Amino acid sequence: MPTLYHHPMSTASRFIRLILSEYGYQTELAEEQPWEKRRDFLALNPAGTLPVYVDDSMRALCGATVISEYLDETSGIMKRDRRLLAEDPFQRAEIRRLAEWFLQKMEADVTRPLVRERIFKLQMTPDQGGGAPTPRLCAPRAPISASI
Repeated sequence: MPTLYHHPMSTASRFIRLILSEYGYQTELAEEQPWEKRRDFLALNPAGTLPVYVDDSMRALCGATVISEYLDETSGIMKRDRRLLAEDPFQRAEIRRLAEWFLQKMEADVTRPLVRERIFKLQMTPDQGGGAPTPRLCAPRAPISASI
């Protein structure tokens, strides 16, 4: 059975879990703490980033965009009415652009600052940068209107 190495609070991991669910894929979910930099995980993905999808042949795919396109090309084409990417190449490119934009913005502006302070730091040792959350999160770096 394929395995998805993920973290529940990772934007990219949530994106891939959503796609797997849409396609009805059965996968084993392996929760990974990326700050631990486990040797076995780094052997799959030397960058140490999430998500990582390992197929039945033990081949690893790293990154949300790469995994989503692989799943669409191997499964989506057979589910035309439920395919996540369009048939037209230009429309596929636009879908990729929007998905990449969302993943980057969500991770940089919401998930990374909030989750690191309120969740990850509590699970990390002081040597890993853990500790009590900062009493007040920084003000937003840019108004929301700049992203719309």
